[in-house]
Amino acid sequence: MDSLPHEKEAAMATLADQIIAVSNRLGTPEYARAGGGNSSYKADGVLHIKPSGTSLAALTAADLVPLRLDVLLDALASDAPVDGDPVRVAAAKARIGVDDGRRPSVEILFHALLPEPLVIHLHPLTANAVTCNEDAHALAAEIFGDEALVVDYIDPGVPLARGIAAARAAYTARTGATPPRLTFLRNHGIIAAGQTADEVIALVEDATARIRAAIAARPRAERAGWRGAHQDQEADDRRVAELISAVAPQLRGLLGTGGALAVVTADSSDLVRSETRTGSPIISIGPLIPDEIVYAGSLPCVVEPEYAPLADQVGKAVAAYRADHGRDPVIIVLPGKVLFAAGRDYAAAKNALETFTDALRVARDADRLGTVRTLDLAERTFIETWEAEAYRQKVAAGQSRGRLAGKVAVVTGAAQGFGLGIAQGLAAAGAHVVLADLNVDLAAAEAQKLVSTYGRGRAAPVAVNVADEASQQRALAEVLAMYGGVDLFVSNAGIARAAAITEQRIEDFDLVTAINYKGYFLGVRTVAPVMAAQHAIRPDVLFDIVEINSKSGLEGSKRNFAYAGSKFGGIGLTQSFALELVEAGIKVNAVCPGNFLDGPLWSDPEKGLFVQYLRAGKVPGASTVAEVRAFYEAKVPMARGCLPADVVRAVLYLVEQQYETGQALPVTGGQVMMS
Repeated sequence: MDSLPHEKEAAMATLADQIIAVSNRLGTPEYARAGGGNSSYKADGVLHIKPSGTSLAALTAADLVPLRLDVLLDALASDAPVDGDPVRVAAAKARIGVDDGRRPSVEILFHALLPEPLVIHLHPLTANAVTCNEDAHALAAEIFGDEALVVDYIDPGVPLARGIAAARAAYTARTGATPPRLTFLRNHGIIAAGQTADEVIALVEDATARIRAAIAARPRAERAGWRGAHQDQEADDRRVAELISAVAPQLRGLLGTGGALAVVTADSSDLVRSETRTGSPIISIGPLIPDEIVYAGSLPCVVEPEYAPLADQVGKAVAAYRADHGRDPVIIVLPGKVLFAAGRDYAAAKNALETFTDALRVARDADRLGTVRTLDLAERTFIETWEAEAYRQKVAAGQSRGRLAGKVAVVTGAAQGFGLGIAQGLAAAGAHVVLADLNVDLAAAEAQKLVSTYGRGRAAPVAVNVADEASQQRALAEVLAMYGGVDLFVSNAGIARAAAITEQRIEDFDLVTAINYKGYFLGVRTVAPVMAAQHAIRPDVLFDIVEINSKSGLEGSKRNFAYAGSKFGGIGLTQSFALELVEAGIKVNAVCPGNFLDGPLWSDPEKGLFVQYLRAGKVPGASTVAEVRAFYEAKVPMARGCLPADVVRAVLYLVEQQYETGQALPVTGGQVMMS
């Protein structure tokens, strides 16, 4: 008898492991987005359920919130008035242990009433082509017979749980059988329940396969107005790129809050172009499911891009949306061309965009099966004003922190050396950082490390040859499509080719000049119009260009004249750019670091400056790289080389300093001082 409690504990652990396996397996964008969906297991009178806002994909057993089943079932049956939201009141009464601030899923009551030990509620894209359909009952009967239960749309919480209970009772009365383990909730999602993880997973995946087959069996009618083979796709793509370039920076300013601009991400995929033409129900009538309202808003803001000037149309459309809805739009659609999603950071904007494009796919497939059904005004108003859903959105969004929270920074030459250190420092300060480099594979690897540390979208690679204007423009187009604009441009890419005057190869001199001097000019020429457009909308916000120059831009450099000349020229550009761009709200400054002796510019065993200077005889008497290094360390009063952290502090100072432009800030350990 003494072993019985241990057997119960083992059984509970097994159930916990199984619901986590189900949740993690089905916690993909195909079945649930961000913090959507919920799962639970029941054992010994206790419901263990996913907290609100936590993703199924990342759910662990330790996350589950324990609640007393008897209390929940009493709340489901009771009509006694309560002080506050009935679900929250029931959850508080049923809570076991210390309340640590995690809220159990808003759907605790229907999890409690289902008899199976494992329950998962999902918002599947394929299955929602049935649930978000005027013909949902007929379609479910055609595809599943009596193997699935359909529940008409009911507001979440107590009403939905009671509706499910009533539908189950009606099914049993009609058929004399136990209700099926698969439930379709109209304009919401599905519920799957079972005894084991394998059973639940198989139930969901089999239902998905059957619905996909039904969709595939119905040919799709051609959409009038969608481009065909006779149209010029290349020209259409160019037009879309122009629209993104024109609209995204404006939206950043229009939809920002406080001193921060919004992050705006774009989608111009075939799905978007096909399913967002004027008259599409998804953009003109209403949302499909509660999650769409929570993350993307009930309706998008629609801008007709054929009317000129476009900037006026965007501004008027956003103002009209605010007047009609009392809030800023999250999704902005240029029908048949591109849509934008806005958020305080990339993760929020991207989640909104993906939620909305999910709805586009569901609407497309629902129309193939029958006729798409959207939530009506009363249904969506309940979700818009329900505090529980607002809480879920807040938890899923997280919180951006840091001195540069929400800002977008582009750093050239960011795959290694000073550039990588600067990118790392800016990400740590809260910025979204674009690592722009000719070596895009290395930039991608380093960006992924930053994403792993700081979160989705906080870093991204982009290929660029700074000496080529077209390459700079292509790189900026990628940045605009992902983030909507630029707050800080760090022109860091640079090279050195050291040699005596009579020995310097002309091609090396030209290369140094093209990258260090011309590349800086081309970068500023490319990014300045975007910053100016942002400032035109938000004149209270200033934007920054920072050139990573060198102490060699402050004093000559023996046998390194090509590099020093390009850096002297860079300071001339900085001062000239500052004078010209200040009226556009752009500050332009330079940081002049001392020698980064540990970086690849100096330490590369084949091309580094230590090797070049040794070969060029720049250090008298030096016969080894170590002797060259010691020579340069001895020149610094603070007895060390400059580090990326030193440069990051200087960049942050220049960004935060609102009354400084055209300056060249030495960061040299005292080796070179301002004069």
